[in-house]
Amino acid sequence: MKRLPAWALKGSAVCLTVLATVGSACYVGGNVKNQTAPLRPALQHDTGVQAPGGRPGQVNLGPGMVTSAQPVTESYAS
Repeated sequence: MKRLPAWALKGSAVCLTVLATVGSACYVGGNVKNQTAPLRPALQHDTGVQAPGGRPGQVNLGPGMVTSAQPVTESYAS
């Protein structure tokens, strides 16, 4: 098997880098964030279903399960 010259390997690396950069730029450019979209869409709380505990959205846990002292009001996702 014949070895490739060093310039061919370097040229291939440069071409691959340029193609990856252009492809990434095209992808990002085509998926721009919609500035009119709400950051936190409103949740639909009134579904007409009443939870057994009395409050809508309340979860009844089985024996041996404990709840946290405070309800989670926000979450963080990276």
